[in-house]
Amino acid sequence: MTRSRAERIRALASGAMTALAAVALPLGAGYGVVRLFTPTWHSRYFPWLTGRALGIAAYLALTALVMLGVWMRHPWRLRYPLLHAETRLRLHVTLATATVALVAGHLVVLASDRYAGVGCVGAFVPFRATYRPTAVALGVIAMLLMVVVFATARTAGRPGSRHWLVYHRLAAGNYFLVWFHGVMAGTDTAALRVVYVTTGAGVAVLVVTRYALVRRRTSRPEGLAAPVSPLDLTTRDAVPS
Repeated sequence: MTRSRAERIRALASGAMTALAAVALPLGAGYGVVRLFTPTWHSRYFPWLTGRALGIAAYLALTALVMLGVWMRHPWRLRYPLLHAETRLRLHVTLATATVALVAGHLVVLASDRYAGVGCVGAFVPFRATYRPTAVALGVIAMLLMVVVFATARTAGRPGSRHWLVYHRLAAGNYFLVWFHGVMAGTDTAALRVVYVTTGAGVAVLVVTRYALVRRRTSRPEGLAAPVSPLDLTTRDAVPS
């Protein structure tokens, strides 16, 4: 076996293990939350509980995805380099794939469960669900926007795709649609209050500081000397094109 072939096999194996972990870890957390807070685990509501577990798992994966995505363009990353740039990108793509898979599972299970009150139409058309229609509609809208964001991200770097970043920036706002969907639609919101508060606050802090710092840098009067810091070493990388 040649060295290059062995390296490709190791890279594929590493990617497969990372993808498996990206799906398994949030899925395990989702099932753990449902098992902890729902006493009817072995009841006839098992399909609904499975859909809820997949929803929580998708939310956790999406939280990690958005936080990493914002961090990849955050000026603080230059001062606190947590991961290599290539590793961040690979992890970002893996989390995106995991999020899509978990959301798909969440939709399929709830759409096929008569008890859930969502149905096939309600899972894809806003305000058509019988169970908490407004809360479910926020999730449907977020899902449709997620499809747009992920689809345009696939065209990054290709000819004629220079506007993909404009659509990609919808991801942060879309996250908060998912946040409100989870808070308003879940029957276990009180039990998950700490999870929602900490994750929502974490994403909000990263988004606000990311754009506030970039705006402060770009709005500095021409000719005004800026304090020397690691952030000033790579202005082109700190400010998106």
